[in-house]
Amino acid sequence: MCGRERAPQTPVEPGKSKGLFIFILTKITDARIMFEPSGVPLILLDVTCLILVGLPFFILTPQHNPFKRGFFCNDESIRYPLKDDTISYQLLGGVMIPFCLIVLLCGEFLSVYLSRIKTQPLGKKYLWCLYKAVGSYVFGAAASQSLTDIAKYSIGRLRPHFLAVCKPVWERINCKTGGYIENVTCTGDRFDVEEARLSFFSGHSSFSMYCMLFLALYIQARMKSKWARLLRPTFQFFLIATAVYVGLTRVSDYKHHWSDVLTGLLQGGLMAFFTVSCVSNFFAQPLEPVVSQAEEASHSLQESPPAGNHYGSTD
Repeated sequence: MCGRERAPQTPVEPGKSKGLFIFILTKITDARIMFEPSGVPLILLDVTCLILVGLPFFILTPQHNPFKRGFFCNDESIRYPLKDDTISYQLLGGVMIPFCLIVLLCGEFLSVYLSRIKTQPLGKKYLWCLYKAVGSYVFGAAASQSLTDIAKYSIGRLRPHFLAVCKPVWERINCKTGGYIENVTCTGDRFDVEEARLSFFSGHSSFSMYCMLFLALYIQARMKSKWARLLRPTFQFFLIATAVYVGLTRVSDYKHHWSDVLTGLLQGGLMAFFTVSCVSNFFAQPLEPVVSQAEEASHSLQESPPAGNHYGSTD
């Protein structure tokens, strides 16, 4: 090393070499224990990844500075009136998020209880399974919202009610037939004008489809009993129908164009598939439940063949 003399190397005796090998092996084992599936370092790593995935959402949303896109004077698609939301942001998040968490909480409890190991407590296993299920859901939701905001603020597509919110002074605009107006002065509320530039793609559609399809896939993985042959797809139908209905309200409220809603539904669906297949372990093969020692001994006595005929023994 620069500025330091290297210490003379001495040969390692065989006994010391064996001790050094055991010491290194112990350290490696300790490091593996730190990163066991239930270890604190792995939880910290999960939280760090979650924060990184959600950074675009947490950075772009407070800035609220979308791309300034112009419009054509004869564009009829942005001349719709301003209407109230059928389903507001607060209502959507206030219903979707608690509903998903309640389903995951109950589903994981039933899953752990039915596949329980009678000689082990349920508490720790249930909390860890719940952590993995909720963590997967939150990770996918954060990724979906970040992708949505990246598209919204980068593209800046005008909502159908843009002109009703912008309220431009047409006398100051040289609006020729089919002319493109790039710089326009809006007299409406500044926040509403900036919000009217976030049409593509629909955040309502992407978030609702992500939540509902995530639950539909979760039900597919957890509700495997024969009696649920029709009950399972019935639940899944209403979940998907709810997401589609949320998207359709955005068109009828003149908040989004139909293509914004369609893209949002596709994005939310793809993110749900990605999260369930690549992040969660919902479809992993469960371990066979282990019976107690008394039941195992009784089962062995019933099925194991006798060593010999008692009455025909020659001993």
